[in-house]
Amino acid sequence: MKKSLSLILALLMMLSAFTACSNAPSEENADAVSDSTAAEETVPVETEPELSDDIEPMDFEQYSFTILTSSTTTQHTITAINEQNGDVLNEAMYNRTQQIAEKYNIIFNDDYVPGNSDAALNAFTNSQQAGDQEYDLAMLLERRAFALTNQGYFTDIGSLKYVNLEKPYWFKDVNDTINFTDKTYLSYGAANLGMYDMTHVLCFNQKMIADLQLESPYNLVLEGTWTIDKMKTMGETAMLDVDGDGAWGENDTYGLVGATNALPMNFLAAARQRTIENHGDGNIENMLATNPKIEEIFTYVSDMCWQTGFWYTKTTDSNNYWRTESHFQEDRALFADHTFYSTISLRDMVSDFGIVPFPKYTEDQQEYGVMVEAGSRTMTVPANIANPDLSGAVLETLHFLSHRDVMPAYYEVTLKQKVSRDSLSAQMFDIIRDSICYDLGMTMFCEAVKDGIFRDQFQNNLRKYASAVKSKSKVIEAAIAAAKGE
Repeated sequence: MKKSLSLILALLMMLSAFTACSNAPSEENADAVSDSTAAEETVPVETEPELSDDIEPMDFEQYSFTILTSSTTTQHTITAINEQNGDVLNEAMYNRTQQIAEKYNIIFNDDYVPGNSDAALNAFTNSQQAGDQEYDLAMLLERRAFALTNQGYFTDIGSLKYVNLEKPYWFKDVNDTINFTDKTYLSYGAANLGMYDMTHVLCFNQKMIADLQLESPYNLVLEGTWTIDKMKTMGETAMLDVDGDGAWGENDTYGLVGATNALPMNFLAAARQRTIENHGDGNIENMLATNPKIEEIFTYVSDMCWQTGFWYTKTTDSNNYWRTESHFQEDRALFADHTFYSTISLRDMVSDFGIVPFPKYTEDQQEYGVMVEAGSRTMTVPANIANPDLSGAVLETLHFLSHRDVMPAYYEVTLKQKVSRDSLSAQMFDIIRDSICYDLGMTMFCEAVKDGIFRDQFQNNLRKYASAVKSKSKVIEAAIAAAKGE
């Protein structure tokens, strides 16, 4: 994942440099080249070839192309953008649609949006069971699609003629993790903005940092000393019983706000601990009972958050980044858990805020770790498709153009320029992107692991990790076996 994602901006910068830095003399200066210089042996300079999808234009005679997806308020899911609204990201996605349509002489229907993710899944399965060919591609809720991988609903993406899963615009590490066999039924690439949208970040209130005379989290991150101990100390400094009534309520100031179904998992990912590991060759390991560090970290986080005044707690419904925005925006919480997508809601915040990865568990940890939340849409190719070659060509070009044109608009403009308040915050986005620690237990198996174990234990302030793991072990092992087709 890290290697694939880090190429997104680097390649673009390299390519522009190659075109701008030619050393060849111009025509008017050619005569000025001395004989001795001309006589010197020219050493060829090898440059990396310009990235391409390596597909020539084709004529599919105005074929009507349909992508199935679903509507949501937590991420970008619509892929075929047929109208312009002046937004930079919309413009990039609109141009992508037009370029693909012209390259293959097809017409993109508006993405078919029947409603929520369950409605999309029902439309997909009903279509496949009926043998219909109405969808050429489908973006489905990742864990729902994952449960269907051995039931004959999907085409192996790697078998399609024009698809090259080794290209940098495909997220190879993630794809290798979520596919348990040698078939690629589920995929992520640069066109899957939802995976970025569901990536978690830790926001901090810069005004409170200054007022409390605390160290800059930016500096700590860059020094490699940003740890959970540092965050704990800073959060405790921010705690204040504002109304002086001796009780902690909505009007007081806290160290942290965040959702019960995300906070503990963020810290596990930050420690680069995975609950379920795909070691390859069908070796899928449940780490919950065998890795004692998972329980150690979870206990630390629970103790930290449940101390009086550190974490704003009320109910599961109200204690998430949508409903606790007011605490953070009104300088009543030092830290706040957000996703890339939800940080957009902070644009109108009066006080400046910063964005950093969740802290390391210990300072000697080499890398930061970042959680991808469950709920993103994965790209699939239906088993019943009218034209496999066209679906493969469109899919490949879709990811290539997303890599080249859409991701810079999403990342550089939507995130860095519109959300970020300073250059260091923009730099943090690069670190966060490169630190993603994709965990099957937080995504494909989230109902049994993330929600079934950690959310229940955390929101109820329990310390019964071992018994909770034991009670869910059969469910998890059965889910792993089903995903492997056993």
